[in-house]
Amino acid sequence: MKRIPSTMIALLRRLYGVPQAHGLNPKVFIGLSALGVTVQILYYLPWLRVFDLRLAFLTLLRTLALVGPAYIAIRGRKIAGLVNISLVGSWAIGTAWHVCYFVYL
Repeated sequence: MKRIPSTMIALLRRLYGVPQAHGLNPKVFIGLSALGVTVQILYYLPWLRVFDLRLAFLTLLRTLALVGPAYIAIRGRKIAGLVNISLVGSWAIGTAWHVCYFVYL
């Protein structure tokens, strides 16, 4: 049982080091994730269920989802183009899902 926390810390250090190895700041990804979770929480608050606000939250979420791949493409070193293509593809699929789910349902 003593080994579990040290293993988790080692895993987190390794994950934190991956962006640094490619010339990226891991705090950018942590900040984007925290901001995305905050926007999703705001989306589900009952007093913010106005259609215009919901559409604004959706637009903000999709813009945030594009910032990560753009940051990787602009600042990343030694990152394969395939990674960026897959990120943009997942962004497009995620956008289609959010539009269908949040706007039409």
